[in-house]
Amino acid sequence: MNQRLQKSIDDLLSRDDVWMTRDRVEEYLASGKWQEKSFVDYIELHAHKTPDNEAIIDEDGTVTTYGELDERSTRMALGLLEMGIKPGERIAVQFPNVSEFMVTLIGAAKASILPVLCHMPYTINDLDYVMKLTDAKALFVLDQVKDRNYLDTARELKEKHDSLEHIVVLSDQEYENTVSYRTLAETDDSGAGKLQETRPVGTDPFFLMFTSGTTGRPKAELQLHANNLYWVNQFNEACQFPQDAKWLLVTPLAHATGLGVGALGALYRGASVVLLKAWDVNKAVEVIERDHPNYFLGAPPMLIDFARFEGLEERDIGSVRTMAYAGATCPADILNTLVRRMNCGIIAFYGYTEAGVTHCTQPGDSVETTSTSFGRLVDGLEERLVDGEGNDLGRPCEGEMIVRGPGFIPGYYGQPANTRKMFDEDGWFHSNDVVREDADGYCTFVSRKDDLINRGGYKIDPREIEEILYTHPRVGQAAVVAKPDERLGQRAAVFIVPKESGDVFELTDVTKFLEEKGIGKTHWPEAVQMIEGFPMTSTGKFQRYALREQAKQMESGR
Repeated sequence: MNQRLQKSIDDLLSRDDVWMTRDRVEEYLASGKWQEKSFVDYIELHAHKTPDNEAIIDEDGTVTTYGELDERSTRMALGLLEMGIKPGERIAVQFPNVSEFMVTLIGAAKASILPVLCHMPYTINDLDYVMKLTDAKALFVLDQVKDRNYLDTARELKEKHDSLEHIVVLSDQEYENTVSYRTLAETDDSGAGKLQETRPVGTDPFFLMFTSGTTGRPKAELQLHANNLYWVNQFNEACQFPQDAKWLLVTPLAHATGLGVGALGALYRGASVVLLKAWDVNKAVEVIERDHPNYFLGAPPMLIDFARFEGLEERDIGSVRTMAYAGATCPADILNTLVRRMNCGIIAFYGYTEAGVTHCTQPGDSVETTSTSFGRLVDGLEERLVDGEGNDLGRPCEGEMIVRGPGFIPGYYGQPANTRKMFDEDGWFHSNDVVREDADGYCTFVSRKDDLINRGGYKIDPREIEEILYTHPRVGQAAVVAKPDERLGQRAAVFIVPKESGDVFELTDVTKFLEEKGIGKTHWPEAVQMIEGFPMTSTGKFQRYALREQAKQMESGR
């Protein structure tokens, strides 16, 4: 083992926020599951072998070749170092899906600087939390998008955080007391040789990525080159993507799906990725006609828009071979429509920000499968389904899914308590997801473990009740959560957003409707509260835990 790799491992294992042991890291390396190489090695490999091949195509059609990606990321690395940012320090990046995102990511890697990936919807409160946790030295932003001024937010954050020394602005305009991204990206590269001193290896940190924050404050995952290279490659092989598979990507690069499945998955193979900044089905169809991607990555609402697109058969979209999706199940009629109208295959997948894709359906699986199941475990990982006492269950079964393997992060940055909570001493990741698995290993999501309501030992799945309530003509949204109870432990409470503002549901309105729909009394909510809207994260995800906190104050029958 070379000295650089040994030091990297020593540095990793010296952290108090890492669960991994030396034996496990060395086993991953000895078995070839983890590579000594980093993503930098693969970018440079493709830049040397195929410098003129397309790497990234922006929404406006601008092409960045592998040669250009390598050169620009080198200049970015040198620019960061010249700004005084040291290897191991952090920079926060709040960019949409643009090629500059990837140039910054790879450039920071070449300097062994750690990018902190921030979602575009993050508010000043979100970013304040990020800055406190990471002590980022620089914040990369656009000046303004539509009616939101990102530069003003950045300046306000700089006033609050002494660690934040630089604001880097991606814009055609120059702004006082900021660094121009364009200027930074044009740093003289004559000193590129010094980057050999900061060149990363596989066990080095690559970036920090945040969980969605649906169950509390977002956790900051410490992502390595090695764990990402592993899961990206395993997913590529599981789905039999060809070497030149070209993705159309609209899911955010700041999230594991967009960055890993789409961008890193393509760049690892030397293929290209087409970026969309935001979802617009008309724009997506235009880009397919222009750039001819083979694979589309998205979520059910996007697939639904494609399926319902007027005149789809008359458009030049035949390049798309497969639609891959995650996030929730997509109705079979929508998927059947896509297969018929686009002559494409469907892949459903599942995973965690902590590990990338862990499960997926297989090429050739029927719509009956891809509309209900997220598939089976990817090769190289281990899974267990356990009951409430942690006992292993045999197929077919339903229980909490726990998983481990080389695709997982070593821990949560600066949050050792979260690391101990989510990973046990044997490296099992406790997902908190309740899953149903059939005899063939195909899995269906049931609920979050915390979402299940334990009424005197009887388990109630809130989503079953919610699906029925959504059919009520006066219900806009409905959420069923647990309300603490001294005698039974928990009772079910329902929050309702009415379709018509001011409409009020009494508890009898709810229970009578459920009774008419054949729902047994044991499943009925025992408290109801009207609400104007659900609490959401800044990235648009429902915070069920926040309603559970509100439910503690509710009275039964109200």
